[in-house]
Amino acid sequence: MKLKEYESKPLLEGYIPFNPCTIVHDTKLVYPCVMKVQVQQNGRGKHGGVQVVQNEEQAHSFTSKWQENNFNGETVDVITWEPLVDIVDEWYIGIIFNRSVRSPQIIVSQDGGSAIESADNTIIIVNILEPIERQVNSLPEHLRDTVCKLYHCFVDHDLRMLEVNPLVNGVALDCVAVTDDDANYRRSTTLSERTLNRKATTREISARKIDENDHRGVAGKTYMDLDGDIGIMTSGGGATMTLMDALEHYGLHPANYTEYSGNPPQEKVEALARIVLSIPNLKALLVAGVVANFTDIHATLQGLITVLKEVKPSYPIIIRRAGPNDGLAKKAIEKLKQECGLNITYYDETTSLTQVVEHLKEQL
Repeated sequence: MKLKEYESKPLLEGYIPFNPCTIVHDTKLVYPCVMKVQVQQNGRGKHGGVQVVQNEEQAHSFTSKWQENNFNGETVDVITWEPLVDIVDEWYIGIIFNRSVRSPQIIVSQDGGSAIESADNTIIIVNILEPIERQVNSLPEHLRDTVCKLYHCFVDHDLRMLEVNPLVNGVALDCVAVTDDDANYRRSTTLSERTLNRKATTREISARKIDENDHRGVAGKTYMDLDGDIGIMTSGGGATMTLMDALEHYGLHPANYTEYSGNPPQEKVEALARIVLSIPNLKALLVAGVVANFTDIHATLQGLITVLKEVKPSYPIIIRRAGPNDGLAKKAIEKLKQECGLNITYYDETTSLTQVVEHLKEQL
Protein backbone atom coordinates (compact mmCIF):
# COMPACT_ATOMS: atom_id res chain seq x y z
CA MET A 1 0.00 0.00 0.00
CA LYS A 2 1.37 3.40 -0.98
CA LEU A 3 1.04 5.91 1.84
CA LYS A 4 0.54 9.61 1.50
CA GLU A 5 3.12 11.98 2.96
CA TYR A 6 1.23 12.70 6.19
CA GLU A 7 0.89 8.93 6.75
CA SER A 8 4.53 8.20 5.85
CA LYS A 9 6.30 10.79 7.99
CA PRO A 10 5.19 9.34 11.35
CA LEU A 11 7.09 6.16 10.44
CA LEU A 12 10.29 8.21 10.76
CA GLU A 13 9.60 8.91 14.44
CA GLY A 14 12.56 7.73 16.50
CA TYR A 15 14.79 7.35 13.45
CA ILE A 16 15.47 10.77 11.87
CA PRO A 17 14.03 14.30 12.32
CA PHE A 18 11.18 15.31 9.99
CA ASN A 19 9.10 18.37 9.29
CA PRO A 20 5.66 17.39 10.68
CA CYS A 21 2.53 17.62 8.54
CA THR A 22 -0.48 19.19 10.25
CA ILE A 23 -3.93 18.81 8.75
CA VAL A 24 -5.21 22.29 7.90
CA HIS A 25 -8.51 21.91 9.72
CA ASP A 26 -6.84 20.69 12.91
CA THR A 27 -4.98 23.84 13.91
CA LYS A 28 -4.32 27.49 13.11
CA LEU A 29 -1.63 28.05 10.49
CA VAL A 30 1.60 29.88 11.33
CA TYR A 31 2.82 32.02 8.42
CA PRO A 32 4.83 31.76 6.29
CA CYS A 33 4.30 28.04 5.79
CA VAL A 34 4.08 25.37 3.10
CA MET A 35 0.68 23.93 2.18
CA LYS A 36 0.44 20.55 0.45
CA VAL A 37 -2.29 18.43 -1.06
CA GLN A 38 -2.09 14.92 0.33
CA VAL A 39 -2.33 12.58 -2.66
CA GLN A 40 -0.50 9.52 -3.92
CA GLN A 41 0.41 11.20 -7.19
CA ASN A 42 4.01 12.15 -7.94
CA GLY A 43 5.01 15.64 -9.01
CA ARG A 44 2.81 17.58 -6.61
CA GLY A 45 5.07 20.62 -6.79
CA LYS A 46 5.06 20.70 -10.60
CA HIS A 47 1.27 20.73 -10.72
CA GLY A 48 0.59 23.32 -8.03
CA GLY A 49 -0.05 20.92 -5.18
CA VAL A 50 2.71 22.39 -2.99
CA GLN A 51 2.75 26.12 -2.28
CA VAL A 52 4.41 28.58 0.07
CA VAL A 53 1.70 30.80 1.58
CA GLN A 54 2.37 34.09 3.34
CA ASN A 55 -1.02 34.89 4.85
CA GLU A 56 -4.57 33.74 5.52
CA GLU A 57 -5.85 34.95 2.15
CA GLN A 58 -3.34 32.82 0.24
CA ALA A 59 -4.07 29.82 2.47
CA HIS A 60 -7.80 30.17 1.86
CA SER A 61 -7.21 30.42 -1.89
CA PHE A 62 -5.11 27.22 -1.89
CA THR A 63 -7.67 25.31 0.17
CA SER A 64 -10.58 26.48 -1.99
CA LYS A 65 -8.74 25.41 -5.13
CA TRP A 66 -7.93 21.87 -4.03
CA GLN A 67 -10.10 20.63 -1.14
CA GLU A 68 -12.41 17.87 -2.46
CA ASN A 69 -11.33 18.72 -5.99
CA ASN A 70 -9.43 16.76 -8.63
CA PHE A 71 -5.64 16.64 -8.62
CA ASN A 72 -4.35 14.62 -11.59
CA GLY A 73 -7.26 12.20 -11.35
CA GLU A 74 -7.27 11.91 -7.56
CA THR A 75 -9.71 13.63 -5.22
CA VAL A 76 -7.98 15.72 -2.55
CA ASP A 77 -9.50 14.92 0.84
CA VAL A 78 -6.61 16.09 3.05
CA ILE A 79 -4.54 19.29 2.90
CA THR A 80 -1.66 19.85 5.32
CA TRP A 81 0.67 22.66 6.29
CA GLU A 82 4.15 22.66 7.76
CA PRO A 83 6.79 25.23 8.76
CA LEU A 84 8.80 26.83 5.98
CA VAL A 85 12.45 25.73 6.01
CA ASP A 86 15.40 27.46 4.35
CA ILE A 87 17.10 24.93 2.09
CA VAL A 88 20.87 24.79 2.56
CA ASP A 89 21.88 21.16 1.98
CA GLU A 90 19.45 19.03 -0.07
CA TRP A 91 19.59 15.27 -0.69
CA TYR A 92 17.45 12.43 -2.04
CA ILE A 93 17.53 9.12 -0.18
CA GLY A 94 15.50 6.16 -1.36
CA ILE A 95 15.33 2.53 -0.28
CA ILE A 96 13.50 -0.09 -2.33
CA PHE A 97 13.38 -3.85 -2.45
CA ASN A 98 15.11 -4.80 -5.69
CA ARG A 99 13.39 -7.97 -6.90
CA SER A 100 16.01 -8.73 -9.53
CA VAL A 101 18.72 -9.18 -6.89
CA ARG A 102 16.31 -10.03 -4.04
CA SER A 103 17.84 -7.47 -1.71
CA PRO A 104 17.15 -3.93 -0.51
CA GLN A 105 18.75 -1.21 -2.62
CA ILE A 106 19.71 2.22 -1.35
CA ILE A 107 19.83 5.20 -3.71
CA VAL A 108 21.43 8.48 -2.65
CA SER A 109 21.65 11.58 -4.80
CA GLN A 110 22.19 15.30 -4.40
CA ASP A 111 20.12 15.86 -7.55
CA GLY A 112 17.11 13.98 -6.21
CA GLY A 113 13.45 13.99 -7.00
CA SER A 114 11.32 13.23 -10.00
CA ALA A 115 14.34 12.87 -12.32
CA ILE A 116 16.18 10.50 -10.00
CA GLU A 117 16.58 7.88 -12.76
CA SER A 118 18.84 10.20 -14.74
CA ALA A 119 20.57 11.84 -11.77
CA ASP A 120 24.11 11.20 -10.52
CA ASN A 121 23.37 8.47 -7.98
CA THR A 122 25.20 6.37 -5.46
CA ILE A 123 23.62 2.91 -5.35
CA ILE A 124 24.21 0.34 -2.62
CA ILE A 125 22.88 -3.21 -2.94
CA VAL A 126 22.47 -4.27 0.68
CA ASN A 127 23.80 -7.58 1.95
CA ILE A 128 21.15 -8.43 4.52
CA LEU A 129 23.57 -10.76 6.32
CA GLU A 130 25.92 -7.88 7.16
CA PRO A 131 25.28 -4.85 9.40
CA ILE A 132 24.20 -1.89 7.30
CA GLU A 133 26.72 0.30 9.11
CA ARG A 134 29.54 -1.56 7.32
CA GLN A 135 28.06 -0.94 3.88
CA VAL A 136 27.69 2.84 3.62
CA ASN A 137 31.34 3.94 3.41
CA SER A 138 30.87 5.11 -0.19
CA LEU A 139 28.47 7.83 1.03
CA PRO A 140 29.40 11.30 2.29
CA GLU A 141 30.29 10.96 5.96
CA HIS A 142 27.55 13.31 7.20
CA LEU A 143 24.86 11.14 5.54
CA ARG A 144 25.96 7.70 6.73
CA ASP A 145 24.19 7.73 10.08
CA THR A 146 20.96 9.05 8.50
CA VAL A 147 21.00 6.41 5.78
CA CYS A 148 21.57 3.65 8.33
CA LYS A 149 18.67 4.87 10.44
CA LEU A 150 16.40 5.05 7.41
CA TYR A 151 17.38 1.51 6.50
CA HIS A 152 16.41 0.32 9.98
CA CYS A 153 13.09 2.17 9.58
CA PHE A 154 12.59 0.40 6.24
CA VAL A 155 13.17 -3.03 7.81
CA ASP A 156 11.35 -2.41 11.10
CA HIS A 157 8.16 -1.26 9.38
CA ASP A 158 8.12 -3.99 6.70
CA LEU A 159 8.32 -1.52 3.82
CA ARG A 160 8.77 -2.11 0.13
CA MET A 161 9.87 1.45 -0.47
CA LEU A 162 10.96 4.40 1.67
CA GLU A 163 11.80 7.68 -0.01
CA VAL A 164 12.89 10.95 1.60
CA ASN A 165 12.92 13.77 -0.90
CA PRO A 166 14.27 16.14 0.05
CA LEU A 167 16.40 15.63 3.12
CA VAL A 168 17.33 19.22 4.05
CA ASN A 169 19.84 20.03 6.75
CA GLY A 170 19.35 16.47 8.04
CA VAL A 171 15.56 16.87 8.26
CA ALA A 172 13.03 15.04 6.06
CA LEU A 173 10.80 17.60 4.37
CA ASP A 174 8.89 15.00 2.37
CA CYS A 175 8.52 11.25 2.70
CA VAL A 176 6.77 8.48 0.78
CA ALA A 177 6.46 4.89 1.95
CA VAL A 178 5.02 1.73 0.44
CA THR A 179 4.11 -1.02 2.88
CA ASP A 180 4.30 -4.76 2.34
CA ASP A 181 0.63 -5.74 2.68
CA ASP A 182 1.56 -9.32 3.55
CA ALA A 183 3.00 -7.97 6.81
CA ASN A 184 -0.16 -6.10 7.84
CA TYR A 185 -0.81 -8.59 10.62
CA ARG A 186 2.30 -7.28 12.37
CA ARG A 187 1.28 -3.63 12.22
CA SER A 188 -0.05 -1.78 15.24
CA THR A 189 -1.22 1.16 13.10
CA THR A 190 -4.39 0.75 11.05
CA LEU A 191 -4.44 2.66 7.76
CA SER A 192 -7.45 3.39 5.60
CA GLU A 193 -7.68 0.87 2.76
CA ARG A 194 -7.40 2.13 -0.80
CA THR A 195 -7.35 0.98 -4.38
CA LEU A 196 -4.73 2.69 -6.53
CA ASN A 197 -5.24 6.42 -5.87
CA ARG A 198 -8.68 6.33 -4.25
CA LYS A 199 -10.31 5.06 -1.11
CA ALA A 200 -11.30 1.40 -1.26
CA THR A 201 -15.00 0.71 -1.74
CA THR A 202 -17.05 -1.32 0.71
CA ARG A 203 -17.01 -4.29 -1.68
CA GLU A 204 -13.24 -4.07 -2.15
CA ILE A 205 -12.65 -4.06 1.61
CA SER A 206 -15.03 -6.99 2.11
CA ALA A 207 -13.43 -8.99 -0.71
CA ARG A 208 -9.92 -8.59 0.71
CA LYS A 209 -11.08 -9.90 4.07
CA ILE A 210 -12.01 -13.24 2.47
CA ASP A 211 -8.33 -14.18 2.18
CA GLU A 212 -7.21 -12.35 5.32
CA ASN A 213 -7.05 -15.33 7.67
CA ASP A 214 -7.53 -18.20 5.25
CA HIS A 215 -4.65 -19.11 2.96
CA ARG A 216 -6.43 -21.94 1.15
CA GLY A 217 -6.34 -20.62 -2.38
CA VAL A 218 -7.18 -17.05 -3.36
CA ALA A 219 -10.63 -15.50 -3.61
CA GLY A 220 -10.98 -11.74 -3.29
CA LYS A 221 -7.44 -10.50 -2.75
CA THR A 222 -7.36 -8.88 -6.18
CA TYR A 223 -10.93 -7.55 -6.21
CA MET A 224 -11.44 -4.09 -7.73
CA ASP A 225 -14.67 -2.23 -8.56
CA LEU A 226 -14.90 -0.79 -12.07
CA ASP A 227 -17.55 1.29 -13.82
CA GLY A 228 -19.08 -1.32 -16.16
CA ASP A 229 -22.08 -3.65 -15.85
CA ILE A 230 -20.69 -7.16 -16.48
CA GLY A 231 -19.89 -9.02 -13.25
CA ILE A 232 -16.61 -10.93 -13.40
CA MET A 233 -15.31 -14.02 -11.60
CA THR A 234 -12.22 -15.31 -13.37
CA SER A 235 -9.38 -17.75 -12.78
CA GLY A 236 -5.80 -17.33 -14.01
CA GLY A 237 -4.01 -14.05 -14.64
CA GLY A 238 -3.57 -14.54 -18.38
CA ALA A 239 -7.15 -15.68 -18.83
CA THR A 240 -8.40 -12.71 -16.85
CA MET A 241 -6.58 -10.20 -19.04
CA THR A 242 -7.75 -12.00 -22.20
CA LEU A 243 -11.34 -11.81 -20.99
CA MET A 244 -11.05 -8.13 -20.05
CA ASP A 245 -9.62 -7.30 -23.48
CA ALA A 246 -12.32 -9.35 -25.20
CA LEU A 247 -15.07 -7.59 -23.26
CA GLU A 248 -13.80 -4.18 -24.36
CA HIS A 249 -13.38 -5.45 -27.93
CA TYR A 250 -17.06 -6.40 -28.08
CA GLY A 251 -18.20 -3.17 -26.48
CA LEU A 252 -18.89 -4.70 -23.06
CA HIS A 253 -17.56 -3.21 -19.85
CA PRO A 254 -16.59 -5.13 -16.68
CA ALA A 255 -18.14 -4.04 -13.40
CA ASN A 256 -15.23 -5.43 -11.42
CA TYR A 257 -11.90 -7.21 -11.64
CA THR A 258 -11.23 -10.27 -9.54
CA GLU A 259 -9.70 -13.73 -9.64
CA TYR A 260 -10.23 -16.89 -7.65
CA SER A 261 -7.58 -19.57 -8.01
CA GLY A 262 -5.38 -22.07 -6.19
CA ASN A 263 -8.32 -24.35 -5.31
CA PRO A 264 -10.06 -22.12 -2.73
CA PRO A 265 -12.72 -23.85 -0.60
CA GLN A 266 -16.39 -23.54 -1.42
CA GLU A 267 -17.08 -21.01 1.34
CA LYS A 268 -14.49 -18.57 0.01
CA VAL A 269 -15.90 -18.71 -3.52
CA GLU A 270 -19.37 -18.25 -2.05
CA ALA A 271 -18.25 -15.13 -0.18
CA LEU A 272 -16.70 -13.69 -3.34
CA ALA A 273 -19.81 -14.52 -5.40
CA ARG A 274 -22.00 -12.66 -2.87
CA ILE A 275 -19.86 -9.57 -3.32
CA VAL A 276 -19.86 -9.72 -7.12
CA LEU A 277 -23.60 -10.34 -7.34
CA SER A 278 -24.24 -7.42 -4.98
CA ILE A 279 -23.00 -4.97 -7.63
CA PRO A 280 -26.04 -2.90 -8.68
CA ASN A 281 -27.39 -2.84 -12.24
CA LEU A 282 -25.51 -5.84 -13.58
CA LYS A 283 -26.45 -6.94 -17.10
CA ALA A 284 -24.60 -10.27 -17.02
CA LEU A 285 -22.24 -12.49 -15.02
CA LEU A 286 -19.13 -14.01 -16.58
CA VAL A 287 -17.39 -16.88 -14.73
CA ALA A 288 -14.42 -18.13 -16.73
CA GLY A 289 -10.83 -19.27 -16.59
CA VAL A 290 -8.08 -21.44 -17.97
CA VAL A 291 -8.09 -25.22 -17.81
CA ALA A 292 -7.31 -25.85 -14.16
CA ASN A 293 -4.64 -28.29 -13.04
CA PHE A 294 -5.65 -28.85 -9.44
CA THR A 295 -8.59 -26.54 -8.70
CA ASP A 296 -11.68 -28.67 -8.10
CA ILE A 297 -14.15 -27.11 -10.55
CA HIS A 298 -17.16 -28.85 -9.02
CA ALA A 299 -16.34 -27.91 -5.43
CA THR A 300 -15.51 -24.28 -6.17
CA LEU A 301 -18.61 -23.74 -8.32
CA GLN A 302 -20.76 -25.03 -5.45
CA GLY A 303 -20.06 -21.70 -3.76
CA LEU A 304 -21.42 -19.82 -6.78
CA ILE A 305 -24.41 -22.15 -7.05
CA THR A 306 -25.38 -21.45 -3.42
CA VAL A 307 -25.54 -17.71 -4.10
CA LEU A 308 -27.32 -18.06 -7.45
CA LYS A 309 -30.07 -20.12 -5.77
CA GLU A 310 -30.69 -17.24 -3.38
CA VAL A 311 -30.34 -14.28 -5.74
CA LYS A 312 -31.90 -15.86 -8.87
CA PRO A 313 -30.66 -13.17 -11.25
CA SER A 314 -32.59 -12.70 -14.50
CA TYR A 315 -29.58 -11.63 -16.56
CA PRO A 316 -27.43 -14.05 -18.62
CA ILE A 317 -24.82 -16.10 -16.77
CA ILE A 318 -21.91 -17.44 -18.83
CA ILE A 319 -19.63 -20.07 -17.29
CA ARG A 320 -16.48 -21.39 -18.97
CA ARG A 321 -14.59 -23.79 -16.70
CA ALA A 322 -12.59 -26.96 -17.25
CA GLY A 323 -10.39 -29.11 -15.05
CA PRO A 324 -10.77 -31.65 -12.24
CA ASN A 325 -14.41 -32.74 -11.76
CA ASP A 326 -15.67 -30.39 -14.49
CA GLY A 327 -18.17 -33.06 -15.57
CA LEU A 328 -19.79 -32.98 -12.14
CA ALA A 329 -19.72 -29.19 -12.24
CA LYS A 330 -21.56 -29.08 -15.55
CA LYS A 331 -24.26 -31.44 -14.24
CA ALA A 332 -24.69 -29.31 -11.12
CA ILE A 333 -25.06 -26.16 -13.23
CA GLU A 334 -27.63 -27.83 -15.50
CA LYS A 335 -29.60 -28.92 -12.43
CA LEU A 336 -29.52 -25.38 -11.05
CA LYS A 337 -30.66 -24.02 -14.40
CA GLN A 338 -33.69 -26.33 -14.46
CA GLU A 339 -34.66 -25.86 -10.80
CA CYS A 340 -34.38 -22.06 -10.72
CA GLY A 341 -35.11 -21.19 -14.34
CA LEU A 342 -31.85 -19.28 -14.72
CA ASN A 343 -30.34 -18.14 -18.00
CA ILE A 344 -27.05 -20.06 -17.69
CA THR A 345 -24.79 -21.31 -20.46
CA TYR A 346 -21.89 -23.63 -19.59
CA TYR A 347 -18.84 -23.96 -21.87
CA ASP A 348 -15.77 -26.19 -21.58
CA GLU A 349 -12.25 -25.79 -22.98
CA THR A 350 -13.42 -26.48 -26.56
CA THR A 351 -14.80 -22.93 -26.63
CA SER A 352 -12.15 -20.22 -26.47
CA LEU A 353 -12.28 -17.38 -23.97
CA THR A 354 -12.84 -14.86 -26.76
CA GLN A 355 -15.68 -16.94 -28.23
CA VAL A 356 -17.31 -17.09 -24.81
CA VAL A 357 -17.38 -13.29 -24.65
CA GLU A 358 -18.71 -13.16 -28.21
CA HIS A 359 -21.58 -15.48 -27.18
CA LEU A 360 -22.27 -13.25 -24.17
CA LYS A 361 -22.49 -10.24 -26.47
CA GLU A 362 -25.09 -12.07 -28.58
CA GLN A 363 -27.31 -12.56 -25.53
CA LEU A 364 -27.38 -8.89 -24.57
